[in-house]
Amino acid sequence: MKIFDVCSHLHTQHQLTIPLIIIIIINTTQHTSVTLIAAASSFTLSTISLTLMTTCPKFLIQLSLLFSLLLSLLITATSFYYQQYIAGAFGVLFFLMSCCYACCVWRRIPFAAANLNTGLTAVKRNGGVFVTSVWITVVSFGYLVVWMVAMVGVYDATAATAGVEGNTNVQPSWGYLFLLLLALFWTQQVFQNTIHVIVAGVVSTWWFAPDEASSCCSVAIKDSFIRATTCSFGSICFGSLLVAIIQTLRSMVESARHDSSNDGCAAFVLCLVDCLLQCLQGILEYFNKFAYIYGESYNVILCVIALPSSWTKI
Repeated sequence: MKIFDVCSHLHTQHQLTIPLIIIIIINTTQHTSVTLIAAASSFTLSTISLTLMTTCPKFLIQLSLLFSLLLSLLITATSFYYQQYIAGAFGVLFFLMSCCYACCVWRRIPFAAANLNTGLTAVKRNGGVFVTSVWITVVSFGYLVVWMVAMVGVYDATAATAGVEGNTNVQPSWGYLFLLLLALFWTQQVFQNTIHVIVAGVVSTWWFAPDEASSCCSVAIKDSFIRATTCSFGSICFGSLLVAIIQTLRSMVESARHDSSNDGCAAFVLCLVDCLLQCLQGILEYFNKFAYIYGESYNVILCVIALPSSWTKI
């Protein structure tokens, strides 16, 4: 169920006189056990995957590459089995392209495995970065609850303005939806990119000055957190805003695509727009990651290496 459907359900199942925060708490605590099980499972799977990547990174990269080839071949065979010859022809084309890609990059797998192992070693030696990431994730979840409260409030205000009560067809205007979605995606992107910058700063410090990043609660974690939330926070917010705008537009386009009143031509155009927005989002996210890593590495070189050595010489 989509988040808007959840908010609409909360609005129609309770009177307007009940405090909205109590509604959210009641509906959240009903699924507390499921949430705790999901959190424990994700933590366990993350620990197992981290251990496996550290133990055999080369084998995992080779396995993922071969799995993509096998999956492409399986899709092609299934298409021909159900006499979908056009889909099967595209499947053959993508399978051949995947084979060419695998042949080109196979000799680079040891280098990729060495890079992966190096990064994991840096993160394992600074275990406090996991605690920082979990703390930021908890804060992000708290913001999500507050956002849902605001969303229910918008539904209440919309219903009160329309003069109806208990009507599931009442929907806020597109302007309100755009701003609410933008606030949600922007904040989530900021949290996510803040964690990304903190990890990049810790790994960079471990690489250039390993003495300062060799313990669970090393100085590098504190310094990276301070840099990410102060001097680098403006760049994080700006890059996150660009991606959040695209995500908001994509969400609204997808909502319009699922509207049953659209004809085939409109659905086709919306599908193309969604595809273009998805490509643009991928490009922005790629450049954001590169820019954050490069900027944080430069900050580490400047603050951790250059300035102390300069003061030492003076």
